[in-house]
Amino acid sequence: MNAAASAPAAAGGAMGAGLWSSLLVTVLALAFVLALAWLFLRLLKRATTLRSADGRAPPQVVQAVPLGGRERLVVVRDGGHEYVLGVTAASVSLIDKRLAAQAAQPDDAPTG
Repeated sequence: MNAAASAPAAAGGAMGAGLWSSLLVTVLALAFVLALAWLFLRLLKRATTLRSADGRAPPQVVQAVPLGGRERLVVVRDGGHEYVLGVTAASVSLIDKRLAAQAAQPDDAPTG
């Protein structure tokens, strides 16, 4: 009876070891998938940053003036230029383009 009594105990120990190894494999697989997701998101963030090839800053909206429900006038600065754009629901139109230094000085400044 001793051999018969020890057989179920050995089988229970083997099942417990199998359970722990399965749990360990599952945890390692989950850690691997999470590490891949983190790496992918990091690479995606680096790839989608708005920088040009020469490292300039992205275009910057200086001012936006609403003209109607879905229309607006937008001033955008990119590099050394400022662009005045007319933005509607259907299109974007270039209205004016000038150097940023010229844009800082008003065109029709009152004299004297």
